Amino acid sequence: MRDYNSVVRALIDGHNALGALRIREKTHEAARRALLRRVAVKAPDATVYFDAREAPHHLAESTCEQGVDVRYCRRREADQAILEKVRASDDARELIVVTNDREVAGRAAQLGAQAVGVAEFLGPAERPAEPSRGDRPLRNFPRFTPKDFGLPDEVDLSDPDLD
Repeated sequence: MRDYNSVVRALIDGHNALGALRIREKTHEAARRALLRRVAVKAPDATVYFDAREAPHHLAESTCEQGVDVRYCRRREADQAILEKVRASDDARELIVVTNDREVAGRAAQLGAQAVGVAEFLGPAERPAEPSRGDRPLRNFPRFTPKDFGLPDEVDLSDPDLD
């Protein structure tokens, strides 16, 4: 992991980090608190942005939880709020945007901030990745053989008749 001591403040895409780190708890609130605990250890000066259009109205838009600055974005997406913070910065080079969203990372870098992936900044995911669809074996389907397609078991690639 790189040393980010020269960075003044990390801006973390909260829901993106929850997914990237595969933080699973019984409730969304418990998962959010688990992420904030991790951020508090790794980057206590960070600001974590959460999409919050559906959040309860009594929830403040800005708060400090577990020593971490937290922003609940009701009027716009967290991605937009992060990029607005980078644009408004006096020196974007002092900011690091933590997200696996390529578009947000690219825009942040264009604006002069550093951009890194969630696992690179906060450490690896809590549990192994689930296999993608392409990695899973097909079930209940017969295995095809070359004969099913009218081909011999072996093909001689040096055969001039294959052209």
